[in-house]
Amino acid sequence: MIRRPPRSTPLYSSAASDVYKRQMKVHKFIDQFILVLIVLNVIAMVLESHQSLRIRHQTFFNTFELVSISIFSVEYVYRILHNFNKKRNIDSNTILHGMSMAKTALSTAIGSLVCNGKIESLDDELGKYSPSLKQTPYSKITIRNTLQMNSGVAPIQNDYKLRRKMNQMAMGMRKYEGKASMLKAISILKGNDREQGSKHFYFSSDPFALSIMISDLTNKQASQIFYENAFKKFSKNKFMHWVSDKKGITVAQARLTMSALDWSNFGQFIHDEIINDTCLGKFYKEGIENAVETKRDGVRYGYQFWVYEVNGVPTLTMTGHGLSLIHI
Repeated sequence: MIRRPPRSTPLYSSAASDVYKRQMKVHKFIDQFILVLIVLNVIAMVLESHQSLRIRHQTFFNTFELVSISIFSVEYVYRILHNFNKKRNIDSNTILHGMSMAKTALSTAIGSLVCNGKIESLDDELGKYSPSLKQTPYSKITIRNTLQMNSGVAPIQNDYKLRRKMNQMAMGMRKYEGKASMLKAISILKGNDREQGSKHFYFSSDPFALSIMISDLTNKQASQIFYENAFKKFSKNKFMHWVSDKKGITVAQARLTMSALDWSNFGQFIHDEIINDTCLGKFYKEGIENAVETKRDGVRYGYQFWVYEVNGVPTLTMTGHGLSLIHI
């Protein structure tokens, strides 16, 4: 189920809206011009059917037909090129789905709650802050291990059917349409697969659990916490949208959209927080320094972000399906 962003968030950025309006004006003009040209061609055909008019104005009819064919050909090529480019053109105002880069926005929401004292320690158990999670395998899992995808809850074998079912339940897809529920999604995990902290495993249930905890703790969506404590500080157009389930809990493993510029600004925001050694910057830095080993050679996992070695330096990295990547 898709819910609206916080009320303070406009549905469209003004810049993106202006570009869209200009494009629509061009398309409307072309459509109207082609419609008029078609009508004129019909009239010309009717007139040309009269022998006397055809003989008297043969040159005009031939010229008009040639010009019309040329215009229709150009219009056809334009439509092809427009549809081709429409699928590929990206500029700073293009609204992009960040896929799994959204997990770092979730991490930012968690970090902001640590900084404002809502969360006392990352070593606290999720059940301490979330009554909803007390009846799930996440009750005794620490926030830190969940941030690091190191909860031990999800079965470590690559069970595609389980992963697909969980995501469909959380996002209200296919037979779960209109029934999206993050809590029901993680409740299909009946027990812990292994000891928490023993082995990293990249799975949607960990960010789901963190998002549920945020909602229980603050009575706000994780998207709203991110919006209030981070997004407003770096975004100029103030547009973002993050999908939530039917209870308003943010589907935090992905589904965050904002402009291409704001994804870049988000990366700059994280960089500045680290450089300025703010509380949130220390949170990011701690996630980098304490990142756990993964099955990827030379790649570790921090607090809902990957840590790559870039020129020998451990670097916070946001990645998402479809080759979206930001090194910070």
